[in-house]
Amino acid sequence: MKKMLELIDVKKVYNQGKTNEVVALDDISLTINEGEMVALMGPSGSGKSTLLNVIGGLTPVSSGKIFVEESDVTKLSEEELAALRRDRIGYIFQHFNLLEYLTAEQNVMLPLLIQGYSLNNASTKATTLLRELGLGGRVQHFPRELSGGQEQRVAISRSLITTPALILGDEPTGDLDLSSSEDVMKLFRRVNKENKQTLLLVTHSEFIGSLCDRVIRIDDGKIVENGELVK
Repeated sequence: MKKMLELIDVKKVYNQGKTNEVVALDDISLTINEGEMVALMGPSGSGKSTLLNVIGGLTPVSSGKIFVEESDVTKLSEEELAALRRDRIGYIFQHFNLLEYLTAEQNVMLPLLIQGYSLNNASTKATTLLRELGLGGRVQHFPRELSGGQEQRVAISRSLITTPALILGDEPTGDLDLSSSEDVMKLFRRVNKENKQTLLLVTHSEFIGSLCDRVIRIDDGKIVENGELVK
């Protein structure tokens, strides 16, 4: 199988060499193949979000290598990292990171416009995806006019709109009720199967974990369970 993501001896240390040094990731090695949908689970403070951030090139590693497809994230320049995130990685932030001065539709359209899509095509794709997540009546609403769960679904739509090869989700269903969570997971599974998109989803929910192909568990910055494919 083709590797989508490979981490080799990845370490992240904050305040390195100081008395308050914190080892957030401790020599982590793991492989995720193309087309897998994987849950990343562990207690609060275990390193889950840090792991997503180093994979996405948002936080530099202290040592080790991270390959997204053929690209070593740890060797890329800022410009190359920006291009990788623009074209190959979709990121669902825990705190949404929506632009407050843009409507739901405009927030979702933005990645397509950056890629060079026409305004009409971007608008059509964004509206279709928002409707699929039950936001057809909120397309022209600003983030301040949306509930937390609605903002989360806008953020999910924005991460999916460019059909990225790799989707990184930090608690993507954390602000959603059970019914909405199930709808989102159905959408994740659909894009996973139809487009062979790879998903790595941080979650505290055993229910969400049960809907994934395998569960990777992290504790105190170490992988304690690598999971087995269930399908």
